[in-house]
Amino acid sequence: MNAAEVFDTLGLEYQRAWSHQPALHGTLAWFSATRPSGSRVLDIGCGTGVPVARTLAKAGMRVTGIDVSPVMVDLAATQVPDATFHKIDVRDFESPAGSWDVVCAVFSLLQMPQAEIIKTLGQVSAWLRPGGHFFLATVPIDVEQVTVPWMGQEIQVSSFSEENYEKHLGDVGLRVVRRSRPVFTPSFPGATPEESLHLVCQRP
Repeated sequence: MNAAEVFDTLGLEYQRAWSHQPALHGTLAWFSATRPSGSRVLDIGCGTGVPVARTLAKAGMRVTGIDVSPVMVDLAATQVPDATFHKIDVRDFESPAGSWDVVCAVFSLLQMPQAEIIKTLGQVSAWLRPGGHFFLATVPIDVEQVTVPWMGQEIQVSSFSEENYEKHLGDVGLRVVRRSRPVFTPSFPGATPEESLHLVCQRP
């Protein structure tokens, strides 16, 4: 199944399983405390809009969310009326250089090949204004299009180790300013603890 089909199927089940991650809420609280009201935020793979778009919109930021799943975009528009949402793949998204203060990609780059992840990181860097921040949450493991069972679905996953992610981010001009390796058990039958990688990067 492609990403749109997977998340169309999951709908709110994804939110119930994953939206209460303490480390994720901690990073969103940091953005809320450090970014001024009115900051422009792009949420890549916004899902249901909860918690990323909702939290940052409540902090007075101007949030735009994009997602490949029409079900997710409809849920997000309903749950976060103060933000704007569009059904589009980040690989097809266009935006002027330096047009965003914050870009978030919370587990949304996992279902594309490594080469496309690297290309997307370059686009994100270009979209950020100087001094802007990129928040990346992902799984820190070097894999290329590996099929894994996940929440009752079969998905293809690609990612990089923390070291390689930091190299690719540096190559596109982004500097890591905050990092953590939180472990979280999603609220889903049979779920086990999963380690993730959270990086906040800044464009100098």
